[in-house]
Amino acid sequence: MAKNKQIKIAYLLPGSGGTFYCGNCLRDKIFIKSLKDGGHDILMIPMYLPLNLEEYETESPIFYGAVNIYLEQLHPIFKKLPHWLKKLLDSKSILDFAARQSASTNANGHEEMTISMLKGSDGKQSEDLDTLINWLKVHEKPDVVHISNALLSGMAKKLKSELNCKVVCTLQDEDEWIDEMRPNYAAETWKIIETNSEHIDAFIAVSDYFAKLISSKVDIPASKIHVIHNFIGQDYIHTNHLIKPVHSIGYMSKINSSFGADLLFDAFATLKKEEPFSDLRLIYTGGYTDDYKEIVSQIKKKSKKLGFEKDVEFIHDLSSKGKQKFLESISLYCVPSRRKEAFGIHILEAQAYGVPSVMPDIGAYAEIISKSKAGLLYDPSDPMNLTNTLRELLTNKELYNELQNNCKTSISSIFDSTVQTNKIVAIYKKCLESKE
Repeated sequence: MAKNKQIKIAYLLPGSGGTFYCGNCLRDKIFIKSLKDGGHDILMIPMYLPLNLEEYETESPIFYGAVNIYLEQLHPIFKKLPHWLKKLLDSKSILDFAARQSASTNANGHEEMTISMLKGSDGKQSEDLDTLINWLKVHEKPDVVHISNALLSGMAKKLKSELNCKVVCTLQDEDEWIDEMRPNYAAETWKIIETNSEHIDAFIAVSDYFAKLISSKVDIPASKIHVIHNFIGQDYIHTNHLIKPVHSIGYMSKINSSFGADLLFDAFATLKKEEPFSDLRLIYTGGYTDDYKEIVSQIKKKSKKLGFEKDVEFIHDLSSKGKQKFLESISLYCVPSRRKEAFGIHILEAQAYGVPSVMPDIGAYAEIISKSKAGLLYDPSDPMNLTNTLRELLTNKELYNELQNNCKTSISSIFDSTVQTNKIVAIYKKCLESKE
């Protein structure tokens, strides 16, 4: 294809409903802006729940509305609901309510629906797939359909045949969902993803770590998998004023045990007992679902019992302004996750504000810290390692300044949106040039 020819892209991405921190939502927003700035025609197609991209609106309706597909999975009779009722169940107010329920964010109880979705036109959501394809035929006719994770790969075969387009799939955190399934369902899920991969032209893994993990789960030709790290746009860099408040640790992710909200509090409580850290503060943001309210309650009770409840804060505003307030108020960033993330764009958000990180040496965190040189890693096998590493960075000003200065370099060169988006566009073009 011509070197500077505009590419028409339909980007399919699950919405989060805006009830908790969504790193992938931020990545999608930056990616979409970068593509538009590059002169490409990209249309966001929200699935399941409303998008949480604030200033970015989309002309597309929500497809595969979470409530409707859940009911259709329960019993075929729900496919016969009148159009007005289905439309009501796809309304923003209903879907926002669904997003606040913990069941909407984990695989427990949704194994059969996940497998049905992966079966595409052979699954119970085949009519939803036809609705999506017919809408795209009229409104977009894309050159490339980019699906945001492999759990949507059941669409690929029919998308390609009906739209005569290329299909590209991002690989990121599919294991988080699949690992919660019962073993027989998990094995079947990986097997179907492997079958679906035959109809996908290229995969984009967000880290070397995750590319290797996916390759250990499914047999996909290495030539099909491309590693392109997540990124932050230049618009997000706020490191011009690097002076930070003294002794303030920030956590920005879903507030739950998987991401170690409790572990961070325990380390904080230990440090607070030491004289140099009497003014130390801990600030959480990221939101939580109903099943993790107890952890938040426990943290509040413990901090009150220990006499420093005023030094533990929860910021509930997840808007851009809310995150800005949070990031401007912390001097050190830490999410001591128990689970291995495919990337961890929240670390880059902290770097964009000149905030070094302390992270466990698991998943892709080591990759980010190694490339950026803007943080420290600790061995999570011993809880005291977290406390000791936090202490080191809070007391060693020379080391802190060095890591802080590396934050801007990391965002402006290594994890720059324009550089990484151009790599993705090059993959699109390569796919479009292929005759397969």
